[in-house]
Amino acid sequence: MSASSYSLEKELKNKPLIPILLVGFIPSASVIFGIEIIENEFHSQIFFAFCKVWIFLVPTFWYLRIEGASFSKNPPTKEGLIFGLISGLLMSLIIIITWFLFDETLDILGMVEILQSKGLDNLNLYIFGMIYWIFINSLLEEYVFRWFITTKSAELFSSNEIGIIFSAVMFTLHHAIALHLFGFIWWQTTIACFGLLSAAAIWSWLYIRYRSIWVCWLSHAICDVAVFGIGYTILF
Repeated sequence: MSASSYSLEKELKNKPLIPILLVGFIPSASVIFGIEIIENEFHSQIFFAFCKVWIFLVPTFWYLRIEGASFSKNPPTKEGLIFGLISGLLMSLIIIITWFLFDETLDILGMVEILQSKGLDNLNLYIFGMIYWIFINSLLEEYVFRWFITTKSAELFSSNEIGIIFSAVMFTLHHAIALHLFGFIWWQTTIACFGLLSAAAIWSWLYIRYRSIWVCWLSHAICDVAVFGIGYTILF
């Protein structure tokens, strides 16, 4: 490694805002372009896949190359898994109760049309998507938002508490955009975003406390099961 290259990497290492900007807004771009702008379904899927690869590779490259660190095994503790399980079940219960309270106020037909346009009214594809979102996408989001962005935000603001809040806001942003594009009106989106922000903050807190994305992922995955369960009742 040349001296200039080493100097650049050392300088970048001390600027946590850069990796946050490189990663944090990509999920929002994926939602906007994938749902609203790109009309061709194949091109939309290509862009979606590109964004997923980007948010995985950039944090990995930054951590291994810019920071010169290495991944270490950090198995979740029993206490952490219990907290993850309990928080996931409680949040899922809130999701289901909220759905039953407000489902008649939603534009279900509009939501179904959007899901059908993505082919998700096909049961096999829906099951495939459910498996992907529960076991892969939620894990990727924990990798990006809880490990990488929460950690970098805590460095940026020199505060775990502010880092938790900041990363939770970034996590909520692309979900808020998706809800809007799916036809949620402002007060419905506001209620949903409050829940998303709270959940993201809890998951970031779990990561800060237990330093394991598996704890956060367990809670997140349980919530996704509830969401896809509701989606099933809508489509089938």
